[in-house]
Amino acid sequence: MSDSKELVDEPAINRYHRLWLCVHWTPMFTPSQAISTVRNGTESLALRRWYWFACAGALIALTSCGTPTPASSPHLATIQSAVVCPAPPTHTPIAHPIRHYTSAPRSSLSGSLGYCAYIATIHGVISVRLRPEYAPKAVNNFVFLAKRGFYDGLAFDQVCPASTGLACPGAAPLAIAGGSTASGAGGPGYSLAADPVIGKYLFGAVAMYSDSSSALGSEFMISKGDSQALPRKYDIFGQVTDGIGALVQVQKGDAILWIAIEATAPEP
Repeated sequence: MSDSKELVDEPAINRYHRLWLCVHWTPMFTPSQAISTVRNGTESLALRRWYWFACAGALIALTSCGTPTPASSPHLATIQSAVVCPAPPTHTPIAHPIRHYTSAPRSSLSGSLGYCAYIATIHGVISVRLRPEYAPKAVNNFVFLAKRGFYDGLAFDQVCPASTGLACPGAAPLAIAGGSTASGAGGPGYSLAADPVIGKYLFGAVAMYSDSSSALGSEFMISKGDSQALPRKYDIFGQVTDGIGALVQVQKGDAILWIAIEATAPEP
């Protein structure tokens, strides 16, 4: 799968784009003619030539625009081309998890499987497609901690931008979580080096959060908007594919009820 594509119910969105282009970019067709043309797939040679010309124009126009708002799709996915995760599982949080380890975990991921994380908040469950093929160290670390309940009962330590509390990395719109103490500081007792950063800090990107790329621990952040102004030192290891409404509502201090990890079919 291409790293640069954005998938949102691809067959439906392709039909929509064809219809949108016919209606909005072609004065020589009426809306009814355009709808009939797209529905029946009976484009003439001239229309097909026009269509590809319109696609080129649309691409130029779209690339000049900012990141689309979350409301534009309930299943925004981009590694950004992540496959949407299955429905959230039933999960019971671990009441008294271990939050200190003496060493970083060994790799335990299977190359024949995909992985989804489900972050339960008071606003709903945020589904995240993890991307071990791009960030194996970060995903293995996050899966290790989440499966052992490390994040259960912690809170979102900061929502940026903010002028008080845990320092924000500039003015990027972020929700930061994973510190092992009430102040948002602390970690799992070990640190590990980051993977090379692949992808962009778009809406819904999930990345490890640390002041140093060589000292990743348990903190992570979720982009709540276009955060591409961030320095490229935060290891992107996942992408929100569902629960966008819950993500938008997250505020500082909101509890993480639990994080569940589910193995899925691998990325195609």
